[in-house]
Amino acid sequence: MSEEVTEKPQILVVDDSRMVRRAVYKMLADDYQVHEAANGMEAWQQLQRNEAISVVFTDMQMPEMNGMELLANIRNSDNERLAALPVIMITGADDTEDAKRTVFDAGATDFIAKPFESIDLLSRAKSYARLNRKVVELEKKTGHDKLTGLFSVASFEEQGEKALAFALRHKLKISAVYLEITGFQDIYLVHGKSVAQQIIVSVGKRLKDVMRTEDIAARLGVAKYAVLLPLTNDADSRVVIRRIRESINKLVFNTGQEKIRVSLAAGYTSPDVSGPLAFSEMMEQAESALQKALECSNGEKISSFFEHEEAVEQAPVFTEEDMRMAFQHILEGSYFQVPDKMLQTVAEKLNPFLDYVAKRSNSGRTGTDNA
Repeated sequence: MSEEVTEKPQILVVDDSRMVRRAVYKMLADDYQVHEAANGMEAWQQLQRNEAISVVFTDMQMPEMNGMELLANIRNSDNERLAALPVIMITGADDTEDAKRTVFDAGATDFIAKPFESIDLLSRAKSYARLNRKVVELEKKTGHDKLTGLFSVASFEEQGEKALAFALRHKLKISAVYLEITGFQDIYLVHGKSVAQQIIVSVGKRLKDVMRTEDIAARLGVAKYAVLLPLTNDADSRVVIRRIRESINKLVFNTGQEKIRVSLAAGYTSPDVSGPLAFSEMMEQAESALQKALECSNGEKISSFFEHEEAVEQAPVFTEEDMRMAFQHILEGSYFQVPDKMLQTVAEKLNPFLDYVAKRSNSGRTGTDNA
């Protein structure tokens, strides 16, 4: 799976002050893709979804989940990449040396004090983004996930590219399945790391038990897995997925206080092998299908990429907060911050106002002409 050489490193800035977030954005946006979060909980969710984030800048004092709690979640993560992520704490100007020592003892990579200069941010972003890239490159040399024994992401991509090339050459069916433990974030928060880790390992073991010799399975994220199924069409993929989910559903985890069960959401793709196809495309299709499955409020939470491609596309629905943020970006001149999928809706909202402006302008010109 090739990477664009010109792609900007991705950085996450976490602060409940919108002014601070915007200041950091303006300082770094030329060289980095900057993501924002208003508290530790939002940041933690983003970090689990986006494995491309290479550095975190986080304030210490925030609502819902503060910076120290976010740092603890990162360092205690079962995902080795996430646990090793560089985290720079943003401290107040009045914080004592003892407070800064506490930050380091908790596992922070570095700290930066308010008010900060752009050179302070840029130097740390450059240093730690480069460090994280080297760590990722070293991880790619490791073939298996240490916790589950399944293939690592890099090995899955390597094996997958070979399997797909063989399928394309001989016009043989092949399918890719993405699986995710539903509600895993809540399980982690309620029952703790020990139970969460037990679940991750047990699900990985069950995947090995139900796989055929030719199948390729990997752990992609904290609670996310993938299985490549050679010689498998769409219908057979559903059979395999149901077999996997039935096996997982039989697992019972005793927390000491209660017994819990877990379930998997599954998204899969069985692409046409008669034309050119990159393995990265297959992965993107499986990821898209998985997100559709996770969005299902009921049913079996199994989704095929192509069944959604063929379905009639519905117009996206945006909340009042979505629209408020979009108009705020427009007022600030940050048009590029408005998501592409919202452009049409925002334009439609603005049309009545633009018509009103045009009428008022014409009315003014008519009055002047008459005078």
